Amino acid sequence: MRLYPAVAIPRPWNIRSAVKDTTLPSTDPSKPFYIPAGTPITYSVQCMHRRKDYWGPDAEEFDPDRFIDHRLHKYLTPNPFIFLPFNAGPRICLGQQFAYNEMSFFLIRLLQTFETVSLDAGAQPADSRPPAEWANWPGRKGVEKFWPKVHLTLYSKGGLWVRMDEAKNSDME
Repeated sequence: MRLYPAVAIPRPWNIRSAVKDTTLPSTDPSKPFYIPAGTPITYSVQCMHRRKDYWGPDAEEFDPDRFIDHRLHKYLTPNPFIFLPFNAGPRICLGQQFAYNEMSFFLIRLLQTFETVSLDAGAQPADSRPPAEWANWPGRKGVEKFWPKVHLTLYSKGGLWVRMDEAKNSDME
């Protein structure tokens, strides 16, 4: 959800407008940015979630441990508004808790049933694989094994083909 926020309505950035004259903080606290009423402000959650000044030098790496190790207290705790897959404040997504509960339930059931889950690039249709020239790009694009696309939500072009091995000692039947 950090590297690939699922909901991109209608695009991978958001626009908000100031309802009254206000200011936004800058890197120099004595010189905030003045925002006149009615001014549209555009921001990209996807870009924010990949910023090294927010998330550290490994910002473009998928590493869920960042939410439980020392990086949690170094980056996220002092600035909780750097993680915005559901937005925040008065415009936070009404479905946030439902989505977290649904994801947790699904993952628990999946991991109870299958021992391994891995990308099966060989089963993926050739026209849905990332273009070969992406390998020369810096950042995430250069290492991607799937082709992320956006419509109403983020999805994988051609589907996300995986191979799963059933757990040997599964209690679930």
